[in-house]
Amino acid sequence: MKESRRRIKDLKSQLEGKRGDLSMLGICPMSEEIVRASFREAERKDFAPMFVATPRQVDADRGYTGWSQKELVKFLRSTAEDEGYESVYLLARDHGGPYQSVRDRDDPKVSLNDAMKYAKELFAEDVRAGFDIVHVDATEDPTVEGALDLNEVADRTVELISSIEKVREEEDLSGVHYEVGTEEITGGMTRPEEFERFINLLKSSLSERKLNHVEDRLLFIVGQVGTTMRIDMTNKFEFDQAEKLVKIASQGDLFLKVHYTDWLDDSILEEFPKLGVGGANVGPEFAASLVEALEVLEGKEKSALEGVNKGLSKMMDSLEWAAIRESPWQRFAPEEMDDQELAEFAQDHSRKIAICVGRYVMNNPEVVSSRRKLYQNIEEHTSVEDPHELVIENIRESISRYVKAFNLPGSAKKFE
Repeated sequence: MKESRRRIKDLKSQLEGKRGDLSMLGICPMSEEIVRASFREAERKDFAPMFVATPRQVDADRGYTGWSQKELVKFLRSTAEDEGYESVYLLARDHGGPYQSVRDRDDPKVSLNDAMKYAKELFAEDVRAGFDIVHVDATEDPTVEGALDLNEVADRTVELISSIEKVREEEDLSGVHYEVGTEEITGGMTRPEEFERFINLLKSSLSERKLNHVEDRLLFIVGQVGTTMRIDMTNKFEFDQAEKLVKIASQGDLFLKVHYTDWLDDSILEEFPKLGVGGANVGPEFAASLVEALEVLEGKEKSALEGVNKGLSKMMDSLEWAAIRESPWQRFAPEEMDDQELAEFAQDHSRKIAICVGRYVMNNPEVVSSRRKLYQNIEEHTSVEDPHELVIENIRESISRYVKAFNLPGSAKKFE
C-alpha cells in the first residue's frame, strides 16, 4: 500500500525508548487555525504533533468541523506543506465507540447493535484514511444504569478491535495502534484495581479471539487522574493516582494517556514526562485561545470605530448566543442543576461559555458573518494587517507551553 505521508515506524518500540523522557502531545483538530498553529509550532520546535479527532469533530459529514476522515488527512498534508513542516506526525481517533458519535451519542433509543455498527463504520473509515491510532472506547451505554461491567467493556472493545483488524487485513491497510479505556467517571475504571483488571480482561479476551498479535499494537490506556472539563476553565491533577496508573500501565506494556489536560499549570505539566505519562490530549484550551484572540480583535474594533458611523461585528455577542443555543455546554456546567438554575447559569456565565465551548458553533452562519465583518473592520480601521494571523499566533503560543513542558523540542527527528 502506498503511503501518502511520512509515518513513524515501530511507534510503540520508539515510544518505549523515550519513556520517562517525553510525553506526546495530542492536539484536537477543532479548526483549521488549530491545525495550522500546530504545524507552525512543530516546524519551529521540531516536534511530532499527534492530532486526536473525536467523532463529534470528524466523521464523514457529521462532525462540527465539516471534515470527513479523508478530508482531514488531505488538510493536514496540505497545511504541513504550507507551514514548511516536513517531518512525521500522528493522526489518531479519540473516543470512538458505541454511543460516541453524532448519530447515537447518549441516545437510549439506539440499540446496541446499531451503536456497534456505527462504531465499526467509523473505525473502518479511520483506518482507510490512514489513522495511526484509534481509541476504542466501549464504556458508554445509555441503556444501562451506572457503569458497564468491565467484562462487558472488554468484550465490546475486543469485538471492535476484531472488526478493525478484519478491515485492515482484507484491504491490505497499514497496521494501526490502539488506545483503550476512558477518563470518564462512568467508565468504571476510576480505581487502580479496576484499571489493572480491565487490562487483564482485555488481554484475555484478545487471546480468546485469537488476536494475541494485536497486543504488540496496544499503545495507550486512558485513566482518570483528576482532570476534567469545566466552564470555568480550571483543572486539577492527582499525582498519586497518576503514579499508580503509570506503574500498572507499564507492567501491562502500555502507556498511560491523560485526557482533558487543558488549563493545568506549567509546573504540573512538566511532571508528565518524569512520571512516565505517555501522552496527553489538549483541545478546549487551544480552541479557547482562538476565541480569546477574537475577543482581543473585537476590542480593537470597538476602539477604532468609536464615534465612527460604521457597523460593529458584534463578534462575541453572536458567539455567546450561538454557544448557549447550540453547544452542549450543560455537560460542563456544575452538576445537579435544574432547568431554571441552568438558565440562570447561562445568563451569568455567557462569556465563559462562549470562550470554553464556542468551538462547537464556529460554523454557525451568524458567527461566520460576524467574524467576516470583524476581520473587515480590523483590516480597514486598525494597524493589524492580518487578523487571521493574530488568531493563529495566539493559538500557537498556547500550544508552545505544552511542547516545552512535555520536553518535545527536537523530538521529531528522534522518531524518523
